[in-house]
This record gives sequence, structure tokens and C-alpha cells, in this order.
Amino acid sequence: MPLAAVQTLLPLLGISRESKLLINIAKPVASLICFFLSFSFITLAYTFIADDFSLRLAASHSNTALPFYYKISAVWGGHEGSMLLWILILAGWTLAVALFSKDLPADMQARVLSVMGMVAVGFLAFSLFTSNPFERNLPFAPQDGSDLNPLLQDVGLIIHPPMLYLGYVGFSVAFAFAIAALIGGHLDTAWARWTRPWTNMAWVFLTLG
Repeated sequence: MPLAAVQTLLPLLGISRESKLLINIAKPVASLICFFLSFSFITLAYTFIADDFSLRLAASHSNTALPFYYKISAVWGGHEGSMLLWILILAGWTLAVALFSKDLPADMQARVLSVMGMVAVGFLAFSLFTSNPFERNLPFAPQDGSDLNPLLQDVGLIIHPPMLYLGYVGFSVAFAFAIAALIGGHLDTAWARWTRPWTNMAWVFLTLG
């Protein structure tokens, strides 16, 4: 969450002070956020695969008899895990904007990444303080867990939620472009043209989902 706050504040400060260093800091910070969230999600997935039922989320949504692929999908079968997946996808979209928007003016890209940092701060705070996926059952860890919701035990539902999340969260990019245009006072057709490819990609993922 501190990194997301840095991504939010420093680029805007850089624009106001005309500091290229601060304007460009959003890109490496976005990379770090995506790396750490990927590590967190992989760690969470490993606890499901390893049947670590000291983790409350794994004990509530997985068991030793579940096939491997359902243990993976069980990671987002509960609210806390699905929130972590949502935030990871948000970080992925943010990193994509940082890497593949080189044609944008530097100040516009900095504002877009700053707005996406604001969104990330909100979701990270919500996950950390109300929906922590790493809460433990210690010292009384169960020997086995619970069954995954039968409605989720379908091959199609292994890919359905991630595809929808990619689509839903993808529209945060369009939102960020719109807010960045408002902040910068450039309410012309340029921002709509810049955001169109990202919006189309989000619609593609929703369609697949």
C-alpha cells in the first residue's frame, strides 16, 4: 500500500514542480507493485496446493481430496482470495499502461498512473484491513479443510472469473484516462483516442468471460 501511495502522489508532485525524475517514478513503482502482488498471489496459491489448512482461507474453501486444478481455482473461490486476484489484475493493467503507452505525453501518462495508484490504494486498504487472505487458524489448524462450493467445481469456472475480472478491472484504465484528462484540463478528443485500445481490450476479456 505505501508503494501505491508513492505512485499516486509523487508523479503529481513531479508535474507541479516540473521534475522529470518524479514524473517518471510511476513506471518503476508500478513494476514493483505488480511484482510484490504476484509474489503474494503465488504464495497464496501454494498454500492451497500444499494443503496448508493453517491458512483460514484454504481451510474454508479447499480440502485434500480436491483435484489440483480446483485447488487453484479455490484461491479465488472465497472473497479474500478473489479480492487479491482483483488487485493483482489491477496491478497488471497498471504495468501494461506504464510499458505500452510510450506515445502518451509524459505528464498525461503520469496522471493516468497516479489515478490508477489511487484506485490501488483503496482496494489494498480494503483487502488489508477487512479481507486479509493470509489470516491464520493458529494455533488450532484443522487436519482437513472444507469443500469448495459445488457451483465452482466446473472447468468453465476455472477461467470464467479471471476473464471477467480482466474485463471489469480493465475499465479502470478508461476511468484513469478520463480523470487524468479532467485533472490536466485537456477535455478534447485526444484522451478518448488514447483510451480506446484499452477499452476494446477490456471488452474482449468480458466477451471471453
